[in-house]
Order: sequence, then structure tokens, then C-alpha cells
Amino acid sequence: MPGRSDYEERKQACIDRLNGAASKARQESDKQYQHSHDLVKDIPLGQPNIIGRPALPRLREKSFNALGKAVENDEKAAYYTDRAEAAESNTAISSDDPEAIQKLKEKLAALEAKRERIKAYNKEARKNGTEKAPWYELPYTGKAIKDVKERIAKLEAVDAMPAELIEFERGEIESDPETNRVMVRFDERQPDDVIDKFKANGFKWASSVGAWQRIRTPGTWRLLKRLCGIERNDIQEDSTDGQDV
Repeated sequence: MPGRSDYEERKQACIDRLNGAASKARQESDKQYQHSHDLVKDIPLGQPNIIGRPALPRLREKSFNALGKAVENDEKAAYYTDRAEAAESNTAISSDDPEAIQKLKEKLAALEAKRERIKAYNKEARKNGTEKAPWYELPYTGKAIKDVKERIAKLEAVDAMPAELIEFERGEIESDPETNRVMVRFDERQPDDVIDKFKANGFKWASSVGAWQRIRTPGTWRLLKRLCGIERNDIQEDSTDGQDV
């Protein structure tokens, strides 16, 4: 089965990190707001300076700066909170989800049932001539069905991929079902032009595993071998290969 075995744990960890960042920013906002208040709480209104306290204008400036930091952190807290809520409510089916194929098949069944309902309604409407048939929905539903079928086929192709580890002159490449990634580890740091080539082809550096990696698909595995000089045949890779929908 394709997908990461720790998908749910990683998703929850991401949500927890975002909520933690929001909480930290909110606490800093409260701290700065209180600091702003404390700096000027003993200064009478309308008296920017008092004999014996020549530093009052500077205190007001510090108070204003602290208030600005409070507002900045409050906005940061709202940003992280929104991201956490979006992650929790996200219903997109990720390629990293081990249940992706089953969820897509359920989505496909629902779309096909919808298409049949639309066809039945259109037929009845034409027969009775009572209501305008929603003919315009059929092309959109049909395209959605086609897209889901293609996505299922791609994930089933990933499911059929074996685990592989290939050594080559400069390092090793790996197709890892456990992490749902293909990756390359070099024996030493590569020149900038080599690194730029991997970046341009959608690979990202993962310091946790010391490798450049991308989501695992047959296309990205062939691409990786070509980039490393293991396969030199020209490859026309599907630009949507490995993307989440």
C-alpha cells in the first residue's frame, strides 16, 4: 500500500506545531501589551514631561514600540491559528495517506452515483418537459471521474513499486516505500549546478535523512536515475506525477 506509515502522526504533529506557535505568539503579544501599559501607567494624561522625570518622552516611545510588538505577535498568532485550522479541516486526499486508494475509490463511487442521478433527472425532465435539465453538470462530473480514475491508477502503480537501493559513483539512490519517497544521498557536497538541477526537478533537501527527495512514483524514480547518470534515456515525465489532488 502506498503512502507513509506515519502519515496521521505527521499530520497531527504539524497541527500541534502550528497550534504551539500560535500559543507562543499569543503569550508574547500579551506580554508586550502589558509591558507597554506598565511603562506609562503612572504618567498623567496630557503631561509628556514632569520636573524630575526627564525620561518620560522616552518611556512613551518605548511603550509605543512594545504596543507595536504586541500587535505584530497577535497577527502572527492569528496566522498560525488559521493554518492549524486549515490543516485540521483539509479534506484533500494526500498521496502520503496509506488509505488514499480506498478513499479515492469511495470518492469515485460517489461521483459515478451522482452522474447516474443527473442522467436520470435529465431523462425525466426531457420526458415531462416540466423543468430545465441540469445538462451542464455532466461534463464537470465526467471530468472529475476521469481525474479520480487516473489518480487511482497512479497510486496503484506506486503500490507495485519494489523497495530499491542502488549505489553509483557519487553516492546512492533509494526508492523507499516506508517514507513514500525517492531520494539521493551523495558522498560529498555537490557543485551548485548539480544542486540547482535537483531543485529544478522538484527535489527538496531533507536534513533528517541527509538526502534530496521527492514523492515516490515510477516517473520520479526513472527521473532520479537519469539525473544521477544511471539511466540516460530521455524521459517524458507527467508533470502531475506524485502531486496531491
